[in-house]
Amino acid sequence: SLGSAVPLQPEGCTGTSVSRAMAAKFERLVETERPDGWGSIREVLNAPLQDVAGDESWLSVIGMWLLFPLNLIQGIFGGLIQALFVQLSLGFACLPGTQGAVLSDRPCSMAWVWWRYTFAALTALIANGRSRLALFMWEWEAFGKDRFWWHGEGVWCWSYADCDKILRSEQGRKSAFGAVRACVPDLFASNILIFLPNTSSDSEWAAIRRSLHMHFLDTGLEQYRTRVKQLPKLIGGDWKKPKHEDLSEITLLQKTVAKCIFFVMFGQWITEAESEILIGWRTNAALFILPRLVQRFIGNVGIKKVKKLREDTVGLVEKYGLEHSFVAMNNSMSDRWRRTPVVKLCDEIMYVVGFAGIGGTCAACESVGSFLQVKIPAESAAEHIKWGKFDSRLKMITKYKESPEKYIKETCRLVPPVTSAT
Repeated sequence: SLGSAVPLQPEGCTGTSVSRAMAAKFERLVETERPDGWGSIREVLNAPLQDVAGDESWLSVIGMWLLFPLNLIQGIFGGLIQALFVQLSLGFACLPGTQGAVLSDRPCSMAWVWWRYTFAALTALIANGRSRLALFMWEWEAFGKDRFWWHGEGVWCWSYADCDKILRSEQGRKSAFGAVRACVPDLFASNILIFLPNTSSDSEWAAIRRSLHMHFLDTGLEQYRTRVKQLPKLIGGDWKKPKHEDLSEITLLQKTVAKCIFFVMFGQWITEAESEILIGWRTNAALFILPRLVQRFIGNVGIKKVKKLREDTVGLVEKYGLEHSFVAMNNSMSDRWRRTPVVKLCDEIMYVVGFAGIGGTCAACESVGSFLQVKIPAESAAEHIKWGKFDSRLKMITKYKESPEKYIKETCRLVPPVTSAT
């Protein structure tokens, strides 16, 4: 309708200039339809960096590049020899490790301990089949299979009792992921749920979580249940004549997951091209775990990709006119926790939806698909997975049909879809 209202090309104007004028006019029209206080996602993404350590400075990055061969050699040996890896983590004699740097608040003068540790951790990850779970088990073994071990910037534990106790307790969280300081606000959105302390019922974490469930994730709502019931028909429309072998079509699985999650939350069955955008939350998974030092070492390529992903994800919300849902969610919270502009809240929620909802669910579906075909999933702790008597597709399918929920949970226990350890 906008195109039909545009006059014929005036004399002296090129087709390109008219196209640009139309685009600019359309953009202004769309902007005027945004709710009051919505704001710009680009301003949110380009806000000042937060909590950048001295050893992550550009000066440190230059030093890391200048001493690259030396760092790489030390890192290779450290990532293959467990005793040396422990020394790089905890220090040896008068030489500090990453633990010492953390206790000293990570000054630039101690950046060199991170240079070699970075390559050691990368080498160990590759040596363990690129499986984070296998890496953590290797590290646990390196530290003597004790109750705790050191990884990144913090202490890790492995037992069910300790993990369960932590999950049930109040947690004084901060902007960190996998015991590594998060890149905020360019790679990670600030103040997302996993960064907020859950210290009381009136905390920011509690307020956002309540509001998120009230507006999007209340399984008791008729609208939510109706959408879930519609999924089989919608999936069938895209995935015609499904075959067992289709489970190996990873992109097909990922796009289906992205479409389902977006539909359950917003009631929109997105297009193939739009699902291609959202599967970036899965395909870019390796970029989220890299600390700022590494991001800068590779020229911020990873951060640029994720910023584009976040902008495009919010763009889908704007395209379908779904801003009102986030305005309502923002207004439902007290003044203390409201976001200004509102698009910041949208970015935070969509980050969690994309990062955990789409990325994590894709990983789980890929693993279940592999198990049903009696295949070891990529990036799994392969040497620790044994099929036992379930050594054929028929046996696997039969077991799955007995209890799909239990089968999926067991798959996720063997191949954790998110962080892989606590």
